[in-house]
Amino acid sequence: MYILGLTGGMAAGKSTVSKLFRRAGVPVFDADACVRDLQKPHGKAIPEIERAFPEAVKEGVLQREKLRAIIAQKEGALAQLEAIIHPLVRQERKAFLQKCRHYGVHLCVLDIPLLMETGADKECDLVLVVQAPLSVRLARIRKRFRRDGKMSEAEARRLIARQMSDQERRRRADIVLQTGLSRGHLARQVHALVHRLETERAQ
Repeated sequence: MYILGLTGGMAAGKSTVSKLFRRAGVPVFDADACVRDLQKPHGKAIPEIERAFPEAVKEGVLQREKLRAIIAQKEGALAQLEAIIHPLVRQERKAFLQKCRHYGVHLCVLDIPLLMETGADKECDLVLVVQAPLSVRLARIRKRFRRDGKMSEAEARRLIARQMSDQERRRRADIVLQTGLSRGHLARQVHALVHRLETERAQ
């Protein structure tokens, strides 16, 4: 079984690529969705988050805006949160891979924003990095902010600055996909990659 690690910076287009893999019938482990499940009301991560950041949890419910403010303002808060979340995500990822192997899957995808930072790339046979120009990424973030009001551009810039650089991701990647062109062009690239990898692993 090929394990393909999928990663990229904020608003680089990783979610779009992930959806294209799903449409091609490839099982995808979505780390962001896993984190949301862990952080849902009374989720598995809530007790530890409350111990670390008591002001960010109220009656078993995560106060996301308060938590984002703490992370933006308090040095070391992000690392503290990651130390809570990452081990729980690893447990869920391990269960996903076991299930894929059980069903004889030829190719699966680990969609993980911090794939390299957490060392999860070591579990992968190949690493795919999705990239887009910073101007495109900020335009996407502005559009997202207008739609749901969850994050300002200034906050986004701070978070992007904290992430691994695009140059370093490219250096460590086996495959790089550029987004920002047409959806059809991107879909064709993903389809060709899926066909190649599934054919190789099936032989």
